[in-house]
Amino acid sequence: MQYLPLNINITGQQILIVGAGKVALHKIEGLERFTRSIKVLAPLVLDEIRARSWIEIVEKPYEASDLRGHLLVYATTDNPVLNARIAEDGLRQGCLVNVVDNPSRGHFISPAIYKRGYMTVAVSSNGKDVKSSVLWRNRIRQWVELDILTSLTAIHNNN
Repeated sequence: MQYLPLNINITGQQILIVGAGKVALHKIEGLERFTRSIKVLAPLVLDEIRARSWIEIVEKPYEASDLRGHLLVYATTDNPVLNARIAEDGLRQGCLVNVVDNPSRGHFISPAIYKRGYMTVAVSSNGKDVKSSVLWRNRIRQWVELDILTSLTAIHNNN
């Protein structure tokens, strides 16, 4: 698979997460830095997800029609067959689907992201090595924060 790194304008778009377990929570933690327009669809929902009162929660089993109107969808269920079906349905509905348990079945992957102010750095291994992507992202974060600390120290010493 070959993935094109890009940024998508999600203003006015609601993101759908199908599934409401720990993997869904992890996706929400990444997404909430960029949007609060998130809908979660699942028969059972983790309390940590429910505690985010700004999330729209729909407690029911998945149906293909649930994808209608969503640009981005995350298939985070613990059922690989269902996740693959969500990706297939996404093609018919015009949605981009991320399949968390099998990235090659989906249409996009999520990079390891470092965001500071209006600057964002995304590191991807094309879905091959998530741990290395996270390691690179963390090294970039350390470098940026060390550079900021060094600059602040220099400013302080000059005053």
